[in-house]
Parts: sequence; structure tokens; C-alpha cells
Amino acid sequence: MTCFPGRTAYWLLCVVVSLTTAACGSDSDPVTPTPVVPTVQGTWAGDYTVSGCNDATATGFCQGFAQVGAVLPVRIVVTQSGQQLTGTVELGQFTIPATGTVDTAARITLNGSVATTISGQASTVTLGNWNTVVAGSTMTGGWRLTFSFTAFPGAAPFLENTIRTVTKVG
Repeated sequence: MTCFPGRTAYWLLCVVVSLTTAACGSDSDPVTPTPVVPTVQGTWAGDYTVSGCNDATATGFCQGFAQVGAVLPVRIVVTQSGQQLTGTVELGQFTIPATGTVDTAARITLNGSVATTISGQASTVTLGNWNTVVAGSTMTGGWRLTFSFTAFPGAAPFLENTIRTVTKVG
């Protein structure tokens, strides 16, 4: 449409058409994609390293149980519903039921605990600070295991753990 400066009706129509077109946008406007939560469901297996141990409240725990530098097996079985995760984390003799989330950057958080017996002592092993990232079929990151003993209230040594190699196996 050609706008004619001397004709008010045409000029107003041009203004309305121009404003409507600007408000509606065009096909070349960028569209912000909706973030997609990656699928991490399945079975993951590999090994991890005990990267730190704190036994200030239970002297000798680190030396007698899991020394820094030890390489141990890990198996993670996860089911997924959207961002919500449930499953188990198997760390040698401990199978810990876990729940958590995965975000759009494939960062996984998990938490859980299991009552067990360690060296004849009733205890609870708590999985926390789980912070791993999935890239393709590989998982990297780490977590903390805290050990609470019924016979020794307040004694809660913990292990810091770092994945060496964990891949999706099923």
C-alpha cells in the first residue's frame, strides 16, 4: 500500500497496518527453543576412586575401611519420569535406594540412605552431595558417603568419591 501524505484516511490506514505488522512479528523472528531434559534412565557401571576421607569423629575409620586412593566398583540403576529419578546406587557391599533429579544440562543429583551393619555395628550409610553429569554414554562427577553408627552417636565419618570411568551399559 502506498501512503499519500495529503490524504488523512490513507495515512491512518498505513499507520495501523504498519503497527499491526510490527506487533505480529515475522517468520524470521528467532524462536526460543524449549529446554529438553535428557534421558539418563538405564544401567550405568564402572569404578570410582575414594578421593577423600574424614574420620575426625571416628579415628581409624579411614585407615581401616576405605583408604584414599582405593578404586572401587559402582553400578547405578535409574528410572526416569521427566526430571524425577529413582533407583539404586550399588557401591560394593552397599545397595542404596536413591531419588533425585536431572536438569536440562544433564546434571544429576541423587540422595538416599540404607541401614546396614559394618564390622558388627548397626549403621546408616547416607549418599549425598551426588553431583554428576552425563555426556552421551559417559558419566562424570562425584558424591559423598556418610557413615552413622548407632553405638557411637555423633560419629559420622565420610568419604568423598570421584568417578573414574562410568558408562551406560543398559
